[in-house]
Amino acid sequence: MIPVLEARALEKSYILPRASWLERRARIEAVKDVSLAVAAGETLGIVGESGSGKSTVARLLMALEKPDSGAVLWQGEDVTALSPRQLRARRHGIQMVFQDPYGSLDPRMRILDTVAEPLDVAEPDLASAERRARVASMLERVGLNADVLTRYPHQFSGGQRQRIAIARALVTRPRILVADEPASALDVSIQAQILNLLSDLKAEFGLAMVFISHDLGIVRYLSDRMMVMQHGVVVEEGETERVFTAPAHPYTRALIAAMPKLVT
Repeated sequence: MIPVLEARALEKSYILPRASWLERRARIEAVKDVSLAVAAGETLGIVGESGSGKSTVARLLMALEKPDSGAVLWQGEDVTALSPRQLRARRHGIQMVFQDPYGSLDPRMRILDTVAEPLDVAEPDLASAERRARVASMLERVGLNADVLTRYPHQFSGGQRQRIAIARALVTRPRILVADEPASALDVSIQAQILNLLSDLKAEFGLAMVFISHDLGIVRYLSDRMMVMQHGVVVEEGETERVFTAPAHPYTRALIAAMPKLVT
């Protein structure tokens, strides 16, 4: 079976700004030889500390940035060399939920138009009534009533904004969802609601999901398989429970040892 999302030997580096004209520009290797494959209906968790390269991998998977070398395949098609126009025509099949629910929504746009953005690209000839109905249906699925359609992002809480962002990501019924720290900017009481919602939607729509987090507990809860990244390199990968019960790499063991323990 062809994976719905695949990455092959991704490499990505950045040139850092110089502190002065006399200095040579330093280069940082953000991602080094990263490969992965995600099957339909599967969740792959990517975990690591800040600076591990996991968010760079997310941007590469979404084709928001081009790798220095390697390839990204969406449903078997290499999208690495596609033009922006070609990518735009294919983005309905892969969507992303970002970390910041405050920065990911345009404050000038009504919720109806915000959620409908991917739909407008995928189906530009969709009738206005059908467009509105699909948006309302997806908003209802994430726990928001249709009366929010004419309102604006500043009128909602962080948790509600993230629900709106999830509705926007899923309104085209993509096969792949990339979620980059989707709950970390929210209050702890709201985090569980958003994570449970993502889990339910993944099962309902048969999504393949890449879930990126620094929180091992969340990755364990949501993921079928997981990858551990350190300094741009995948140091361990495997079935989630195997990694937690028998971690092979010292860095993985250190991360697990640092997890909060329940007091009984």
